[in-house]
Amino acid sequence: MKNISNTIENYEPISKDIKFLPKSMIRLAILKTLYECPMNMREVNHETQINYSAISNNMHMLELRGYIYQENDCYFLSNAMRIYMGNMLKLGQLMELLERIAPITQNHIVHCLPLDSIYNFHYLDDVNLIEADGLNVYKAYDLIENAIKKSGSLKAILPFSYNNFNESINRIASKNKNIHLISPVDIKDFILKNIKNSRSNLKIDFMDFDDDDYLLLICSDKKMMLGFFKEDGIYDQNRLLTSTNDICIEWANELFNNFKKENLNEY
Repeated sequence: MKNISNTIENYEPISKDIKFLPKSMIRLAILKTLYECPMNMREVNHETQINYSAISNNMHMLELRGYIYQENDCYFLSNAMRIYMGNMLKLGQLMELLERIAPITQNHIVHCLPLDSIYNFHYLDDVNLIEADGLNVYKAYDLIENAIKKSGSLKAILPFSYNNFNESINRIASKNKNIHLISPVDIKDFILKNIKNSRSNLKIDFMDFDDDDYLLLICSDKKMMLGFFKEDGIYDQNRLLTSTNDICIEWANELFNNFKKENLNEY
């Protein structure tokens, strides 16, 4: 994984901003409004419904600090503040997302995610947490199998072999759908026995997974699915993150590529 010291250093110069801005919800509301588009003071007042005098005082303070500037009656964020507010909003999305998907992240092995994918984890804002219930303990597996069957193309990280998945992959491979799989080398013989890899449209990369590398990823042209292993090393078959959102699918595609880059030793 990449060293994140440079990232930390980039945030150190704005430590004073971090202390100053959250002390006032009015300042944050003004900055968030101007982040969306430049406005004059009356428009900010209308958009935020904050007292005009309070807006005037706080905008003057923000302008003195160089966070905003005025042109032709309109106020704009400075370049540095636009980056800062973008990060603040991403952080807010990320905190909300992590709280919502806590059942599949807490007490699970999540540091298997490549660092580049973690940086953009907030892109999963539209992801859904699916949990099995007493009526159907194989709910997550059934959803994965169904997603594979409906795939027009497929990228997948398969840390284990499951007969229904194998059959579904063979079925779509026979229809000339493009398929790219990554699996650990220690199940290579079992995978090759059950998945027919003689087709030109099917590629399987076998890699030497570390203990922390195990995750399940299904990424098709229509849907993405992500599953994790519990801290005891057992795959959590009861929980699954899934989405049909294009941004989430794009993130899953990048996760596949990043995972492949970080595990270059192929067999």
